[in-house]
Amino acid sequence: MENNEKLHNAKKNITAGSETRQAARAARLEAQKAERKPSKEKRRKPEASEEAKPLFNPFFGYKKRKFPIWQRLIALVSFCAIALVVGAMFGYGGLGHKSPWAVFEPGTWQHILDFLKTD
Repeated sequence: MENNEKLHNAKKNITAGSETRQAARAARLEAQKAERKPSKEKRRKPEASEEAKPLFNPFFGYKKRKFPIWQRLIALVSFCAIALVVGAMFGYGGLGHKSPWAVFEPGTWQHILDFLKTD
């Protein structure tokens, strides 16, 4: 209600012919401010999360990751370990025409290491 009355009075002052240009301009600017400024009832209250935001945050605007970096690293290491075991089983069993489960026997690895050792 107050803003409407100020706006009405400001428009009335603008139309008054006895005023100078500067007074008319000041009244017009005041009327524009009154139009732009919402009443106290219409102003929205800031949410609690908005008040708690820091002034400068370099990560502001980024979405939270579904899988954090540490989970991605664990998944990568796990995938590499599984690929190593499956590859060894395929290479020893499929290509070597032996039992794929023989890869897990210590005697198999001792035999492989004997080939690699040079005295």
